[in-house]
Amino acid sequence: MRGNRWRTIRGLATAAILGAGVSLVALPGPASAGTPVIDRPRCTGYVGLTFDDGPTPGNTPALLKALKAAGLRATMFNVGQNVQANPQLAKDQVAAGMWIGNHSWDHPYMTRLGAEEQAAQISRTQDAVKAATGITPQLFRPPYLDTDDALRAVERQYGLTEVNADVDSQDWNNATAAQIVASARKLQAGDVILMHDWPAATVEAVPRIAADLRRRGLCAGMISPDTGRAVAPRDVLAQAHTAGRVQDLGTSVRYTWPGVSFEGRFRGTGVGIVLNDAVNDYDVQVDGAAPVTLRTPGRTTYWMSGLRDGTHTVRVAKRTESPWQPGEFGGFVAAPGGRVLDGPAPRARQIEFIGDSWTAGYGNMSTVRDCGATGGVNPNSNADQTFGALTARGLNADYQLTAWSGMGMVRNYNGGNPGTTFRTSYDRTLQAADPEVWQRPRGWQPQLVVVGLGINDFSTALNPGEPWADLDALAADYRTAYLGFLDTLRARYGKSTYIVLTYPTMSNTTALADSVQQVVRQRNSQGDGRVKALHYDNAALGLDLLGCDWHPSLHDHKALAGALGSFIATLPLRW
Repeated sequence: MRGNRWRTIRGLATAAILGAGVSLVALPGPASAGTPVIDRPRCTGYVGLTFDDGPTPGNTPALLKALKAAGLRATMFNVGQNVQANPQLAKDQVAAGMWIGNHSWDHPYMTRLGAEEQAAQISRTQDAVKAATGITPQLFRPPYLDTDDALRAVERQYGLTEVNADVDSQDWNNATAAQIVASARKLQAGDVILMHDWPAATVEAVPRIAADLRRRGLCAGMISPDTGRAVAPRDVLAQAHTAGRVQDLGTSVRYTWPGVSFEGRFRGTGVGIVLNDAVNDYDVQVDGAAPVTLRTPGRTTYWMSGLRDGTHTVRVAKRTESPWQPGEFGGFVAAPGGRVLDGPAPRARQIEFIGDSWTAGYGNMSTVRDCGATGGVNPNSNADQTFGALTARGLNADYQLTAWSGMGMVRNYNGGNPGTTFRTSYDRTLQAADPEVWQRPRGWQPQLVVVGLGINDFSTALNPGEPWADLDALAADYRTAYLGFLDTLRARYGKSTYIVLTYPTMSNTTALADSVQQVVRQRNSQGDGRVKALHYDNAALGLDLLGCDWHPSLHDHKALAGALGSFIATLPLRW
């Protein structure tokens, strides 16, 4: 194995726990419980291809090119200092569909170190991988396969499963490509082979390894963090339907926007929900029953069990906002003897709701405006019960809640965070957490977009030093920006999508109402007749604004959904 080399992988220890509600119980963790079973008749078994010591310039790109050409996925056990020095190469590994594991910081003999030094080797690498890729490794391979019980105890502190090897390719010992292929031929279903990122002979051997695996009916699989054995890859978006904006990592997805939900189907008596999120709250429903709320679940698998044996549906929805901190969903897991089925088909009707705290559901479950005594905003928020979510479900439509509390079209609440507005982050997959631009899936083409931006622009008086001389100047800037934002939406979704600009009654000014109406008139006069305005009349709707900090309550969101639904019914939508 070569001194001064290193490796890394991603982590999400799954721990079943007890909960409340519809038979939320912990199940034991058998070997099959950590990985959903999805029919892949082409494969009679799975093997784990692993490559240590990357990422390194020149070597890693060549290896990734060979693996992609051969249609293979592998686990890259990266060295922490290599990741820190070459973060883009680590991102390239993930983009190529590879899994990432931890191989220590600088490749020492781990058993010769004290517990604190071992912890530092592991934790620094975990941090480097997460900083570069957003992924927290779940697997650890000790350098030189040098391990003992004390080291494994330290690994467990970081939620890591140790992975050694059933087959050693000897590529580190100058094995030829033919010898590496011969070693790989020894692999049986579930086995893991040790290879490295840097030998040229290894890259040369990749296509021949792929051909041999095909002849034997074997496929390249992922390494289960429960068992350390090779299993079928878990493709989250194959088993879970979502219309939300997510960053696809293959075996998991990340997200920040509120209201992201995942729907699945399974056969059996129970289902686990794999999560890695210590910030957000979630609602989980099986067969449409009353939801079970998971409060900041952390890194775990939550089980819904005790169901009749049969085919069931499951839905998990993110309740809260986290613009700076992505949540992570790792898919559904069937209880022993069960099976995760393909996710439900997308709905024909699609709606995007764009807005601020009203759209996000800020404090909407509260019945008092001061939420300090009832846990604060997050425990009192539920994006799955907003007017947007309620409207979409009433129409059997898929939807996105692209919303961010406190953000405005040109000015945020009380002039905060100048230079950054809703528009500067609208195109992102992960809001403030990552500047990566969201790539619209081919199937996402909403027939309706509902926009509610402007409350934060006008709800507070201008402060000294802000760039507008007066309210008229702010309103003029707002209108110009809104027209530009509509151009963005038209470029993304085309001319056929209806766009509804909503605005509530504001007690301090009519600037918002006047500006929205002017924007609509201008678009209509330019031939864009599918831009409409909808006024939410607070008094007529009976809004009590008893949510946190004078926000709409659940009662109000139902009233808003009713008003919006009635308005949508007047539109000649072809859906």
